Amino acid sequence: MIIGELSDRSGVSARSIRHYEKLGLISPQRGDNGYRHYSDRAVPMVATIHAMFELGFTRDDVRAVLPCATGEKSHGDAELLGRVAEMRERVAGRIRTLSETEEALAGFLAANRVR
Repeated sequence: MIIGELSDRSGVSARSIRHYEKLGLISPQRGDNGYRHYSDRAVPMVATIHAMFELGFTRDDVRAVLPCATGEKSHGDAELLGRVAEMRERVAGRIRTLSETEEALAGFLAANRVR
């Protein structure tokens, strides 16, 4: 698939996808016409990369954990496992914060319902 289709299927902008390529996180094939061509595996990979960056992970974090997050690597050394544990705790913290925010917004809306 070409970059526009990958963008549509992953929900990630073509600009971000090109940025991930510059960072060396994805490596598309190039056609004779110079177009980038991506496999179906690129869809979950790009979505995972995007989610990790949205959660505040660094490029090095993403690079280290991406093979584990996409199922390409099923085990890691002690350092990697420690990084993954830290990242998981950060994700859990963000989930707690988002849940609290959602509850507050729901309470506000419930208290201010127009009848």
